[in-house]
Amino acid sequence: MNADSTPPRVEKDARERGWRTFVQGLGLDVAAGVVTALVAGTVTGIEWTRLYWVALGLAVAKSATQGAISYFARKIIPPSAGA
Repeated sequence: MNADSTPPRVEKDARERGWRTFVQGLGLDVAAGVVTALVAGTVTGIEWTRLYWVALGLAVAKSATQGAISYFARKIIPPSAGA
């Protein structure tokens, strides 16, 4: 057992879940960024501005937060018996 009494199996599963959730969210953020960049590059009158970068940064921060919440939720709340 490690210092916080979490079994190593739970710790590993929590890490994997957190990482997987982060990567899935990041993939969606990158796809949204690419679509936004393509639209801004092809449609006249739309420019790639600082606001787009801020929105993309907030989306990535959301994914990181979501991954961290997934990690801690798995460590604290065990999965249901059917999982």
